Amino acid sequence: MVTTDGTVVVRVGGEAGEGTITIGALFTRTAACLGLEVYTLRTYPSEIKGGQVLFQIRLGTERVLSEGDAADVLVAMNSQGWEENRADLSAQGVLLYDPGAVKEPEVGAREAYPIPAGELASEINWRRGKNLVMVGALSWFFRFDLEVTREVVRQRLGHHGDVLPQNLEALQVGYVYAQEHYSRRLAEHLALPSNPPERLLLSGADALTLGALEGGCRFYAGYPITPATPVMESLAKYLPAFGGTMVQAEDEIAAINMISAPRLPGCRR
Repeated sequence: MVTTDGTVVVRVGGEAGEGTITIGALFTRTAACLGLEVYTLRTYPSEIKGGQVLFQIRLGTERVLSEGDAADVLVAMNSQGWEENRADLSAQGVLLYDPGAVKEPEVGAREAYPIPAGELASEINWRRGKNLVMVGALSWFFRFDLEVTREVVRQRLGHHGDVLPQNLEALQVGYVYAQEHYSRRLAEHLALPSNPPERLLLSGADALTLGALEGGCRFYAGYPITPATPVMESLAKYLPAFGGTMVQAEDEIAAINMISAPRLPGCRR
């Protein structure tokens, strides 16, 4: 697969709560650790109703300035993940899908590679690890160093220490399955540097936080609501080191009243 602009867009679609976003996040961090430039986009489902989510990553060897449009690689974790995103799969795009959840996708002239993520996860008695199975398969298709992916999993999921061994096993199973069944390499034009430069991987929330701190923000009042919550969480982490304060208010009205109140002597907003 060779794209006209030298970048590759990977989109992951699936059900919220089943690790769909985790697939994209782990794949993105691995790509950055290996020296690639990345730019991502994700959606947020209803916390009450749930529903479909997508995570899109654009990869390049040079600076990437947007998340891209059509998907060059679509990872469908369920039928809706395919049906809702098939129109955005490029004419030369590639589909990776779980055949246990996506029934006989009509891909036309495009290439399709079934990865039985749910089945493989069940075989190791770790059904929840089907997302890690797909991360392992993606690592093979892009020829990512598996040990680098393992380290990313340890860093990102290590706080779940009781299930980390199962997650690492699921990762290995997915990598080996893809390696044994498919010789295809995706995005062969994305040459990984032999000595990867150190990358600073920031979310939009982190960037907003750092900009606010640099701009003099020392007080923040807010209420948890998507997608603003990560900004509040990030400020809660960094504000104390700058002598600032973060207040989680009981609702949005209380928060706006706090930041609108008259300033106390010596208090910086």
